[in-house]
This record gives sequence, structure tokens and C-alpha cells, in this order.
Amino acid sequence: MLLGARADAAVDESEKQRNEQEAERLARRSRVAEAGGQLVAAAFRFLGEMIPQRQPTNGAEQKASEFKACFAECLERDEQGRPRLTVTLPNEAALESLASSLAALFTPAAM
Repeated sequence: MLLGARADAAVDESEKQRNEQEAERLARRSRVAEAGGQLVAAAFRFLGEMIPQRQPTNGAEQKASEFKACFAECLERDEQGRPRLTVTLPNEAALESLASSLAALFTPAAM
């Protein structure tokens, strides 16, 4: 070691682990958001298929444009330029209800 040179700092393993956990949390959050967007898009495609098909009219196209403009006012763009729509639940009870409903879907019924 040269005089006046600093020794390499020891790697702080706990800090490294926290950074890795945070990166995984953010990646998971992104995956969940993307999957949720796919689910919502699929639900509306499903509804579109269920509605009797009619010839497009100027009124329907105009209404669709109006809806798109309203949505655009509420959207953000992510790093890749994809539209992002944030949903706010009304309260903690709504979160509890959502969690309970999901648990009921994934828990086998007692016989």
C-alpha cells in the first residue's frame, strides 16, 4: 500500500442486501402494475365482444374520442412511454374486501 492511499472500503453486505430487496420490490410492483393493466384491458375487450356488433357511427366514434381525451388527462407515461393509470381505493375497507375476495377465490371450499 502506498503512503496516503486509502484501503478499499469493505462492502456493506446489509446495505447491499437492502438495495437488492428494494430493486426486487420495485420490479415486482412494476410486474403487478403491468399485469393489472393487461387484466383491465382484457376485461374491456371481453365487454366489447359481449356487446352486439353494430356498424360504427360518427356519434360512437366521437364518444370514444371524448372518453380517450378524458382518460388522457388522468394518465402518466412510464419510462417506456406506456400510459399508466393509477387507481385509488376509497379506504382500507376496500383493500380488505379485495384481499378477502382474492383469498376466497384461491382457497378450496370445505366439503
